[in-house]
Amino acid sequence: MAVALVGPELVAEVGADVARDSAGRWWHPARWYRARPDLSPADVMFFGGPG
Repeated sequence: MAVALVGPELVAEVGADVARDSAGRWWHPARWYRARPDLSPADVMFFGGPG
């Protein structure tokens, strides 16, 4: 399987439950709420970042 690294281009609101299984996978699916065209990727922290 090939991997292609990409840069962030879109800011979106998503929701995810914190529950994970023993392998570290999300227990429940993440939910897409909306795109945030008013924000750029530089305006927000990356998932799992400090804070």
